[in-house]
Amino acid sequence: MSVGLAVAALLASPASVDAGKPNPNSNNYFKYTDEDGVLHITNRPRGKNGDWKLYKSIAANRTNLAEISRGPGSAGSTNLALDSEKAHRYDAYIRGAARRYQLPESFVRAVIHTESRYNPNAVSRAGAMGLMQLMPGTAKFLGVPQPFDPRQNIYGGCKLLRLLANRFNGDMVLVAAGYNAGAGAVVKYDGVPPYVETRAYVKGVLRRYYAYERQAQLGGGELRRGPARNIL
Repeated sequence: MSVGLAVAALLASPASVDAGKPNPNSNNYFKYTDEDGVLHITNRPRGKNGDWKLYKSIAANRTNLAEISRGPGSAGSTNLALDSEKAHRYDAYIRGAARRYQLPESFVRAVIHTESRYNPNAVSRAGAMGLMQLMPGTAKFLGVPQPFDPRQNIYGGCKLLRLLANRFNGDMVLVAAGYNAGAGAVVKYDGVPPYVETRAYVKGVLRRYYAYERQAQLGGGELRRGPARNIL
């Protein structure tokens, strides 16, 4: 790691179509333009509902499990199928941490997939470590003494996701952006920061999240303030 979007290009895709009303069978994204002329896009509209208009509806069955592309922050140069053994090697830790911190399991998997492609020994050029790519200072703050230990890393990363979810009212887009660019940057820009890496990162996490949801045959989950009810 180094969740409205401030750039429409983030969700641009040949598979995306404009529509007047949300499609209950698709992944829907909404937009509004603020008083400064900045376009914001999110999967969970906030504020006055009338301010938000449907931006894109992306077919829910569009993403093939083996076609999820590598995103910024991930280690390696090849794609990783979501149903591979490597993608499920840490299932017990992921499920436990998702339950403890009231997070959608598919979202946790999407972040791990994007950050490290399930490589517990991954180290970024910036020094981020392990499955969820914790920076040394962040690991210390989260109480993770051994960031290369899969269990400690996953629980630490999920703790950070919960802190971000609480701060950004459960907006999955802003949580993902905050995990990549920092909460301060999200607050500064009142949405996803205008960083190329962060825009690509959020797009990658969302694509993988929906793919994992389909794989598990679950409905769309959403982040909520914790402690909260079951959010899957």
